[in-house]
Amino acid sequence: MAFNKALKKKLLKKLKAYMNADAENLKQQDEGLSKVLKKLKKKEKHLKRLIAAMADGEEREMLEQELKVVHSQRKKGIALLSSLRKRGVSK
Repeated sequence: MAFNKALKKKLLKKLKAYMNADAENLKQQDEGLSKVLKKLKKKEKHLKRLIAAMADGEEREMLEQELKVVHSQRKKGIALLSSLRKRGVSK
């Protein structure tokens, strides 16, 4: 069975896309997670500024609890991003 040049290129392109699908998926996860982490960092800084300016004890306590949740989420996200990058994704 003879393959012409165009068919060979097409098949090689499909094979390459198939072989790189996992790497592309990891790259997309890395980029998405990086965006979320940036937003969480921004929110964390904003909450810290609000807490510093807050005088009311009850409202301040609610903000501090929210800050703890955001910090925890960010910490878990950083760990996940680190493990993704160890698996072979480099930015």
